[in-house]
Amino acid sequence: MIDAAIDEEEVAEAPETRWRTLRDHKRLVMAAGALAVVAMLCGGFVAFGGVSALIGGSAAESAGHGASGAAGADALLDFDDIVVNITETAADGTSAARYLKLHLALVYPESPDAEAKMAEKKPFIRDTFTGFLRQMTVEDLRGSIGLIKLKAELLKRARAVVGDDTPSEILISDLVVQ
Repeated sequence: MIDAAIDEEEVAEAPETRWRTLRDHKRLVMAAGALAVVAMLCGGFVAFGGVSALIGGSAAESAGHGASGAAGADALLDFDDIVVNITETAADGTSAARYLKLHLALVYPESPDAEAKMAEKKPFIRDTFTGFLRQMTVEDLRGSIGLIKLKAELLKRARAVVGDDTPSEILISDLVVQ
């Protein structure tokens, strides 16, 4: 019976001890919460435009999309569907043939010179895209990071063909792996 009385006393004191511990560490808990709130606010601030939004610019201009000229107008060079064969490696190590169908457009600043240059270079850009896409695997295209890498590589190749930074962005409207 004495043991039972001691156990009941320990159980009765346990919640008070927990509250005392929380009360003693209240400043630490509040500082951690405040730090979490500040981190979320900073993340939202950066995601929605950062400093340029405060000084009157837009998020697109801070990313370099609006730096094409005073008017800021962009033109599109549309490519027909590009269909290439790619490979997929199965878990057992065997290769399987897959097909990639891609419909994309190339964004560039609107001007008569740029339009003539892009129209002249379109077949060469398409050929470069096709050669690169044939080297892709299904694993290269997985997830959103795969799409981001694909767009970056295509843009890099388009700029290499044109010879300058006239192409500013790649827009992918359809991407199908079959």
